[in-house]
Amino acid sequence: MRGEVTEQLQEQFEQWLAESPRHRQAYNRYSRVIAQAEILKSSGQTSEATTAKLVTRPSTRWMMFGAAAAAVIVFAITISAGGTPIPGSGVYAHAAEPLVTERGEIRSFELEDGSMATLDSNTRIEVSISPDTRYVRVSHGRARVRVANDIRPFRLAAGQGIVTTNEGIVDVMIGADRQVVVELISGKAHLASASRAASAAAEPQSLRTRSALQYGFHDTQVRSTARYGVNSANWPSGWTEHRSIPLDQLISEANEYASLPIVVEDPKIAKRDVSGRFKISDTEMFLKRIADLFDLTVHRRPDGIFVRSK
Repeated sequence: MRGEVTEQLQEQFEQWLAESPRHRQAYNRYSRVIAQAEILKSSGQTSEATTAKLVTRPSTRWMMFGAAAAAVIVFAITISAGGTPIPGSGVYAHAAEPLVTERGEIRSFELEDGSMATLDSNTRIEVSISPDTRYVRVSHGRARVRVANDIRPFRLAAGQGIVTTNEGIVDVMIGADRQVVVELISGKAHLASASRAASAAAEPQSLRTRSALQYGFHDTQVRSTARYGVNSANWPSGWTEHRSIPLDQLISEANEYASLPIVVEDPKIAKRDVSGRFKISDTEMFLKRIADLFDLTVHRRPDGIFVRSK
């Protein structure tokens, strides 16, 4: 089923699937291995926000991968103790299964419960969905989770904090300084500490729509409040918007997506304020925009992209 499929082969395949639930289970898990490998192969090539197609039709060269990995697949099927199929995908989402994006990539994944997780550049989350609860941990980067309505609580964890909701949209960002910012886009949710001792001493804090809470990754209590700028709502599309921001800070945002670091050689230009809407996930478009705004030239070297006055 990984090459050209004839009508006869399709009929034989469907008959084989119907013979035993274990046949479908084995095929689904094999598909998952192939699909994850395909995602890793292509993830660095996408700068636009895309919805992940977890099952793809690999080209002929993936047949070689299948043969080489056969022993690994058999072992994986042997030790896997269940899992729930993602609707329409033929892929199983297992406990603590990581979803990952590479630098420059923004990708959305549909979870087994119908929720949608959008991962920003260089982000990793772990997913565990059971009959009793739904759980996602953000290891690093930024994620937006659109939580599907369900009686099971949805827990979104980062560092020592856990956001709990039954329906809504929540952003979680772990910065380079290991500060965690949690923002409620819509719905109702509250933030509590993952530490039992801290949870006993402090009540969960309600999140307010379009506001944010901030805490250190290893802290057991929320220390301060913070607010995103006007750019926070747009990041899944690869755009950022600012009323006023120093150019070097804007470039720092763009560098999260650039394959080579962008460097402003003139410190005076770096500190100039800029406002507007920028496609920071598209490095070439971004460079053209700032070059036009500040009358700059762009010089590419193996160690980076350098911008300077004309």
